[in-house]
Amino acid sequence: MHFALPGRNHRSSPFPAGSVPRAYFGRKRPLCAVVFLAILLLIAFSRNSGDRRPEGAPHTVMILLTNKTGHSTSYINKVVENRKEYAETHGNPLLLFLTVKESNNVQSKRSPPPINNVLGYGFFAGNVTDYPVGEAPNGWACIPAIRHAMKEYKYSTYFWFLDQDAVIMNPSLSLEQHILVPGRLGSIMRRGVPVVPSSTVIETYKHVPPERVQFIITQDAGGLQPGSMIIKAGPWAHYLLDAWFDPIFRNYGFQKAEQHALEHIVQWHPTVLTKLAVIPQKIMNSYPDVPGLGGTYEDGDLLVRLKGCAEVKGRSCEKEFQKYLEKRTPSE
Repeated sequence: MHFALPGRNHRSSPFPAGSVPRAYFGRKRPLCAVVFLAILLLIAFSRNSGDRRPEGAPHTVMILLTNKTGHSTSYINKVVENRKEYAETHGNPLLLFLTVKESNNVQSKRSPPPINNVLGYGFFAGNVTDYPVGEAPNGWACIPAIRHAMKEYKYSTYFWFLDQDAVIMNPSLSLEQHILVPGRLGSIMRRGVPVVPSSTVIETYKHVPPERVQFIITQDAGGLQPGSMIIKAGPWAHYLLDAWFDPIFRNYGFQKAEQHALEHIVQWHPTVLTKLAVIPQKIMNSYPDVPGLGGTYEDGDLLVRLKGCAEVKGRSCEKEFQKYLEKRTPSE
């Protein structure tokens, strides 16, 4: 039996007649062109909109976490004013204050744009009660506070956390010239030294370039000291803070809480050690002249941190703070 040969149109398609509309093949190319053009427009828009740093956004943000328990309002106010003085010395800052009453309704105050964006410091202040950490010591609250500051100042680069019990003594020293400029940082990085002096074989890397550093901290005879530390914003910072604040570490029962947890992470995670710079203690973490502390403050140092003033019998944070406040170099 002979069958009629299929028409020419059927030879070019494996599908039965009528299953694929002819208009489909005519529409396919214009549709691809429209999609491609839309993607290009989205890329161009994203590059020229949200990712750009607004004029007046501070380059560096200071973070203060206050603990009002056992301290007078006068003392807390002096601490805040000491930080504000430093921020204002390096350009009019964007100020953000968080108190217990405002924690659920953040209010921000914007002052005139900094004279120089590079040296325009922001100031973020919160209270430990704003960041509940359960049964863990209050020292852990510094980690979510830093994350909060990064969220509020999403265009800022560096975040400096400084303990409440510290006095900035030489406000003329900017963090940039004193620490952050690569040439300066490269010259003060402590290379090949134990992360925890005399008790670890893990040492800081010898060949980390300063441009790669994203976490700057000091150490004393007991180990790393997070009471004064600088973190560079970005995905790596979020990774560090998330890992550090892991419930496993908070509930583990480290003797020195968040300090020992940080030392554990640094020693066992090369991802952290490769971005770390340990700098001399006196650069940004001098101690008062107390026997056994070391790193004694000298005139001209950036700050003095009153380590142990709240725990050691016979010492008073408020009295020591006032003593050094009267000795500090006034802001120009």
